Amino acid sequence: MESTIKKEDRRVRRTKKLLTQALTELMQQKQIKDITVTELTEKADMNRGTFYLYYRDVFDMVEKIEDDMFSALDRIIALHSADVAEYQTRPILTDLFTLIEENQEMCRVLLSANGDMNFLHRLNGVLHDKCRNIWAELRIHLDDSVFDYYYSFAVFGCAGLIRAWVNRSCPESAEEMAKLADTMLRQGSLITS
Repeated sequence: MESTIKKEDRRVRRTKKLLTQALTELMQQKQIKDITVTELTEKADMNRGTFYLYYRDVFDMVEKIEDDMFSALDRIIALHSADVAEYQTRPILTDLFTLIEENQEMCRVLLSANGDMNFLHRLNGVLHDKCRNIWAELRIHLDDSVFDYYYSFAVFGCAGLIRAWVNRSCPESAEEMAKLADTMLRQGSLITS
């Protein structure tokens, strides 16, 4: 029975991976709102019924992919909360860049003109709250406008760095990118060596 469950899990993972690959290819050509379940399943070489076993529609699929990415991001942040409190940003940045590298195709399309703007807004909200909490833990008190400037500099700078990296198909390692981001952040923020 256990091997049947594992095989089923493997098949489910394989099916979702094929659907995700097809979605990624289609999002390189058009916006999510213009992608139909029919063309997605044809591209993945499976029937529509299989798609509907896992998702209501294309938007639901994108939302679930994003949810998985946000869950992974939350785990990384939770794992490194003590590091950040001690100004050790490189380990968390390395794990973040590793997550992005492992999901580079989806990250590339989500951050592209055809991407999901809700993803960017949601990411911005999550990071804003996390940064505010981390800075409070570090006893860095800034008025709202100054916090917004620092936050914007750090997050949008990193977002631009990530976008450039995934658009180049991640030629540098996650460790190299973490080192670069860490250096840039330290030279232009409250965190100094």
